[in-house]
Amino acid sequence: MQTRRPLAGAERAVLAILAAGVVVIPILYSSGIDVFRLPKELAFRAEAILLLAAAAFWATAPRRTWPLDAPVVIPSAIVAWTAVTTLTSTNRALSVDSLITVAAAAVIFIVTCVAARATSMIAVDVLMVGACANAAMAILQELEIWTPFRHDIANIGHYGSVGFVGNANDVGMLLAGPALAAFAVAVIASGRRRWIYAAVCALLAAGLVASATRTALGAFVVGLLLLGLRHSRRAAIAVAAIVIVFALAAISARTTLGDRVRELRKAAATRDYELLFSERLLPFLAAVDMVRDHPIVGVGPACFHYQFMRYRLALGERYPKEWTRGFPGNWGAVHNDHLQVAAETGVPGYLLFLGAMALAVRWRRGRETARPRGLETSFARAMRWPFAVLVFVLCLAQFPLQVAAPRLLLLTLGALCITWDDGDA
Repeated sequence: MQTRRPLAGAERAVLAILAAGVVVIPILYSSGIDVFRLPKELAFRAEAILLLAAAAFWATAPRRTWPLDAPVVIPSAIVAWTAVTTLTSTNRALSVDSLITVAAAAVIFIVTCVAARATSMIAVDVLMVGACANAAMAILQELEIWTPFRHDIANIGHYGSVGFVGNANDVGMLLAGPALAAFAVAVIASGRRRWIYAAVCALLAAGLVASATRTALGAFVVGLLLLGLRHSRRAAIAVAAIVIVFALAAISARTTLGDRVRELRKAAATRDYELLFSERLLPFLAAVDMVRDHPIVGVGPACFHYQFMRYRLALGERYPKEWTRGFPGNWGAVHNDHLQVAAETGVPGYLLFLGAMALAVRWRRGRETARPRGLETSFARAMRWPFAVLVFVLCLAQFPLQVAAPRLLLLTLGALCITWDDGDA
């Protein structure tokens, strides 16, 4: 850690809680009915509670070194609007639970922004621990070298490549942001750190390929292309090399990703919308109809699942029959955070969602940081636009906001990018 003055006790506690969160939550595992997502969600909320307690000690401490200078307007507005839509929800009990998650996310984000002033690139190093563990585990599972998690008879073959998060798609959501961050560090750093992060980026990219999560791979590639074009010729050459490797994996008959790409090509040729959209066209259309019926306040946070079947039964009256075939179950999430946020919190909620992504590229602090310009500033400037675009694309056909581990890593990377930019660019 790089600071000018010794940190206060509460400040050291905050850094310890944040570090423990990004390491433990991505790999947390427990026994029970929901062995992956529920323990992580509970730990996510516990982290927010501990941070609030530490913040109370910090605010009343006789000595502190961190200025309270963080982007609080949009996070506060998101929490406030979530509270409004909870009051108007079609199922208030479900929405209250979601409100708690949103408030916890706002606390973690704001505290991370404040605490980031006292951190160096070690913060990124710590964040990579959980991401690398999940990438390595997913690769081992995909190659059928080691598959320790056998809680579901369906978790065989590629469907057993769940990392420590329980689902191959969750692995992709988790790895996309850290993989882009690892590439950025490899580009801007020098010496040993550059080569270490080149290896980390290779591991995380291999984990993305093992997950075969097409949206996560697409978001990573788009972020890479933007970063390479904005940074330097050397970065652009490195991006081209990575894209070629991904392209080879996508056309290979030996990879799950290659199989999925061929399936999509066939589905597009035969207009098999069920396969083309991975059976997700049904929740997409249901979410669109929810926005039409509830454009201002939505159906309520966490109420897409509650309302889905009613809207599902009415889809045949509005859309072609070819669009409304698919998985007969009750979808718990839209698998598109753009549509889910709009359906559950209305158009104002969706505009706040876009505002949160824009925050990463537009916010400027009102005062200068005491930090000298260095690797952290270079990292933030290289990452801000590519990272915002990556999150936008990732949310088009995935749901990182609904899953604790990807949500936490994206919040942390966003906070670091915002805080480490000195505002002069």
